[in-house]
Amino acid sequence: MNNSSGTPILFLAVAMAGMAIPSAALAAANPPESSCPPSSTPQGAARPETKPAADDVDAWMEKAKNPVPWLKWGADLRLREDYHVNNTTLNKEVANHETAYQRYRLRWWSTLTPVKDVDLNLGINWRGRHYNKPDNVQDFDQGEVLWETLNVKWSHIAGSPLSVTAGRQNLLFGDGWLVIEGNPLDGSRTVFFDAVRLTYDFAPTKTTFDLVYIDQNHEGDRLVKPIKNLHRNVIEQDERGLIFYVANKAIPKTQLDGYFIYKHDLLQPVRNSSEGEIYTFGGRVAQDLTDHWQYRVEGAHQFGYKLDRTLRAFGVNSRVTYQFKDKQSRQTYLHYEFLSGDDPDTPGTDEAFDPLWGRWTTWNEIIYNAYSLETRVGHYTNLHRVGPGWSCKPLEKLDVTADYLFLFADENTYRSRAGFSENGRFRGQLLRMVAAYKFNAHVTARVLTEFFFPGNYYTDFRNDPATFLRGEIFLTF
Repeated sequence: MNNSSGTPILFLAVAMAGMAIPSAALAAANPPESSCPPSSTPQGAARPETKPAADDVDAWMEKAKNPVPWLKWGADLRLREDYHVNNTTLNKEVANHETAYQRYRLRWWSTLTPVKDVDLNLGINWRGRHYNKPDNVQDFDQGEVLWETLNVKWSHIAGSPLSVTAGRQNLLFGDGWLVIEGNPLDGSRTVFFDAVRLTYDFAPTKTTFDLVYIDQNHEGDRLVKPIKNLHRNVIEQDERGLIFYVANKAIPKTQLDGYFIYKHDLLQPVRNSSEGEIYTFGGRVAQDLTDHWQYRVEGAHQFGYKLDRTLRAFGVNSRVTYQFKDKQSRQTYLHYEFLSGDDPDTPGTDEAFDPLWGRWTTWNEIIYNAYSLETRVGHYTNLHRVGPGWSCKPLEKLDVTADYLFLFADENTYRSRAGFSENGRFRGQLLRMVAAYKFNAHVTARVLTEFFFPGNYYTDFRNDPATFLRGEIFLTF
């Protein structure tokens, strides 16, 4: 049934649960005397030790997930409600500027170990959607059923510190700035890569070497066929890539990374498809300066070509953190990120930094979608991002994070396009807060809110505030 009101039901339910969390937690910590049953144990006698029922259930579930030494498995269900206004338009007068839907994602995974050091990893993923708004879309999208994971991992080859993983797998290097997401068009359903990864862990120098070959096609079905295939694009073009990544931890409380990434985009008859070859050299440093102060900084230089234009670009991603080391685990931090933008006065050269496989909602939801007005969804570039953040644990099971970001453009690349100003550089302000409550090992509730207030980088045509609200529940077996 189509709910034309677009009321975010799950969001409201999770929010109400979140409002009840503090009082419920206090009540659990200080139960009224009437709630304690009378003791039948004789006075002075030792009480028999009993395990909490929750521990018994957890032990049973762990045994069920590992019934024999060569098999492990698990599953989870994510129930999510999203409601957003003006995210992809920044204009409340444009059709379909308001969206409300529920997303249901069910995953199952397993690892089989037929012989020592050889693992077969399998994972199935399904996600469906039910739309309330806009009114011109189908009520329920049944979605696809696909292999999220399908690979073989061979560890300690011939007794050496070398391992190889071949097949569909997840990849994450550093903070995920450039390598985290292989399928940006399917949202947060999956992040898989079809790849072969070799890892050599050289323990004497505390250094790890990774060499990865990536082979992706735009529908994600050439090497691994979906179980239910709707032939939907997961990226805009076929992609090939090579990653060489070195991580060293020889210096105490310090990690030094260096990498080379090659990405080859092959043009397809798909909207926003790209073609080109991108060469990226970069490095990363993460260090604990004291017991309270930490920092990390990563920089990368790119060259090659995109759509018959010479590519010359640069990017930096950094963060400084102060940890209070108190009972509430409070910490405050400052972000700064720079991604060079394309100078419209150099038609033969493209100076726009390419995020490679980093198109992920790491620090936002609204801007991720708003970039479709300029480049492609989640294709971060032409950006200065700076601002403070705060996180803490006001309760043992409650985590709260808040960020206030100021966003600027490096260039007025689209000054001749409707909705973009000729001289303004201020993209706007982003406020974001996330609250997550972990009831136990199997149930977690999370609420996310974002508000974006556009600046003079846009004209009045795209100057309406944007809102993103999300409520979700994770159930893990």
